[in-house]
Amino acid sequence: MTRILTAAVLIALLAGVLLLPWPAFAVAVTLLSMAGWRELVGLTRSIGVEVPMAAAVLAGGVTLGAGISPAADRFPMLIGTLLLATAWLIWRQRADPSRLTATLAGTCGGLLWLALPLGLQLDIRMRPDGLTWLLLLYATVAIGDSAAFYGGTALGRHRLAPALSPKKSIEGSIFGLLGSAAAAAVASLWLPGLAPGAAAVLGVALGAIGQAGDLLESAIKRAANTKDSSDLLPGHGGILDRIDAHLLAGAALWLILALGWVVG
Repeated sequence: MTRILTAAVLIALLAGVLLLPWPAFAVAVTLLSMAGWRELVGLTRSIGVEVPMAAAVLAGGVTLGAGISPAADRFPMLIGTLLLATAWLIWRQRADPSRLTATLAGTCGGLLWLALPLGLQLDIRMRPDGLTWLLLLYATVAIGDSAAFYGGTALGRHRLAPALSPKKSIEGSIFGLLGSAAAAAVASLWLPGLAPGAAAVLGVALGAIGQAGDLLESAIKRAANTKDSSDLLPGHGGILDRIDAHLLAGAALWLILALGWVVG
C-alpha cells in the first residue's frame, strides 16, 4: 500500500511538473539534477570514491545549460565544463593524488550520466510537440518497468544479469520490452506523424536502453552494498531509483529526434 500511495503522489507530481511553463519546468528539472547528485555522492562515498557534494551546483548548471543552449553550442559547453571540472578536481586533490583518478571518473561520469541527459530532456520539452514526446518517453519506460516486474515475478526462470541485479530475469525483460512497445504505440496516437508500428519499434529501443540504465544503477548500488539510492520515497527508494531508466532512454530519444529518424 505504501508503494502504491507513493506512486500515486509521484504520478501527480510528474503531471504537475510537465504542465508547468517551460522556465518553471527547467528550474524543477535542474533541482532534480542537483538532488540526484546528492544521492550519487552517497553511493560513491560508500565505495571509497569521493565525488564532491559541491559539484551538485555544477551538475545543475550542466542540466540547465544543455537545455537552454543552442545545439551548436552544446558540445563546446560540455567539453568546457569537463575541462573546468578536471582542473578543479586536480586542485582539490593536490594533497592526495592517489584518489584523483577515482574522483575525476566519478564526477565526470555523474555529469555525463545524470546531469546531461536531464538537460537533453529539457531540450525535448522546448520542441512544439515536446510535451507529447516526454509523455511517450515516461510512459514507455514506466509501463515497460511494470510489465517486466509482473512478468518476471510470474514467469521469470532465467536470470538476466545476476551479478548486477539477481531478481531480474530474461522473461521479465521480454515482457518489459513488449510493454514498452505497446505504450509507445498508444502514445503515438497523439503524434499524428508517427505510425503505431514505428512507435512500437521506438518503444522497444527505448525500453531496452532504459533496462540498460536500470542495470547501470544496479551495478553502482551493488558496489555500494545498498538496495536503494536513498530512502526519500517510501516503497520506491530514492530519486535515482525512479529516474535511472529514464536517463539513458531520454538521451537516446533526444538523439533520435535530433537526427530526424522519427517525426512526430
